[in-house]
Order: sequence, then C-alpha cells, then structure tokens
Amino acid sequence: MDKFLDGLMSALASLFEGNMGWAILLLALTVRLALLPLTLHLSRKMLVNQRKIRDLQPQVDAIRERLKHDPQAMFAAVSKLYRQNGAHVIDRSSILGAFVQLPVFGLLYKTVSNASAAGGSFLWMRNLASFDAVLTAVVLVLTGIAAYYLPSGSNAPSTVMVAVQIAITAIFLWKMSAGLGLYWVASSGVSIVQNVVLRREQKRVPRSSVSDR
Repeated sequence: MDKFLDGLMSALASLFEGNMGWAILLLALTVRLALLPLTLHLSRKMLVNQRKIRDLQPQVDAIRERLKHDPQAMFAAVSKLYRQNGAHVIDRSSILGAFVQLPVFGLLYKTVSNASAAGGSFLWMRNLASFDAVLTAVVLVLTGIAAYYLPSGSNAPSTVMVAVQIAITAIFLWKMSAGLGLYWVASSGVSIVQNVVLRREQKRVPRSSVSDR
C-alpha cells in the first residue's frame, strides 16, 4: 500500500512538473474523499446513538434515583432500557470503522512526510520541508470551522470544543513541515464538508421516539 501511494504521489507530481505541493494536496483530497462515504455512514450511526441516549436520559435518571441503593439492579435496569431502544453506551461499529481507517491515514501521512522532505517551493511557501506560519494559520482556521459545524447529540456547537480542537491542532502543527500542513489543509477541508452535511441532516431529523417502559 505504501509503495502504491508513493507511486501515485510521484505520478501526480509529474503532472505539475515535479511540484510536490499540488501532488500532496491532490493525493490527500483523493484519499479523504474516497473514505468520505464510510466516515459519513459511521458518523450518522454515532449521531443516532447519541440522540437515543440523550432522549433516554430522563428515564435513566429516574432509574438511578429509584435504585440508587442497589447498584447492580440499577445497572441491569439501565442496560435493559438501552437494549429495548437500540442504544449503546459503547458504539462498537463506529470504533471498529475508525480503526479500519487508521492504517490508511497512517500510510498517507508517511507518504506525505517523505514527499515533504524533498523540499521545493509551492505558492508563497519557499520550502515544503520547513515550517510555514501562514499555512499553519490557515489550517487552524479550517480546523475551527470544521469543529464549529461538528454535529453532536445536543445539536448546538460548543465554543469550548472548538477552542480545544484548535489548541490540539496547533500543538501537532508546531514546527511541522509545510508539506504536512498541506495534508492538514486537505483533510480539514473535507471534514468541513462532512460536518456541514451531517449538521444539515441532523436539523431535518425529528426527536427520536423512545420507549416509556
């Protein structure tokens, strides 16, 4: 797989007279878009599960209050309530799907890192192997936008979550090569599209109906 990505990177670079900047952007976009149907599917499942858990919360609170002196019975009752309504505290399918994608992203990251080491200029960047503050700022803005549109069970964007996402990204990007920064640009751009689609879908979905048993 890594040899395939290296070959594809070289082929893309040859289309732009050896410019690795465009090759990195195109390869990162191609891989992220290819995985977009899977990530959308997993995200939809996760949101449905979050919605069910949110709507069941009043019943869960009532069970906890009623059985607060019997933790074992309380756990059994809450578990039964979740099973009856198809809710899961741990969404195994989403976790498995995320792990399936990790090797792909790891190989893509390695390929981009190797291509960046060759250096070369791109747009305003003099050397793709060096850190670029302007590109980092662009990535942080895109990360903030993606985090803002990230859907959740509450249907409301969290300012704290946006700030945390930006801070974590800034730590990872500190002194990172511009080539890898371009990878983050492509990835964040696709994440924005994904989150906007999910948030629009979320607004059209009525509150899920749960059992009152």
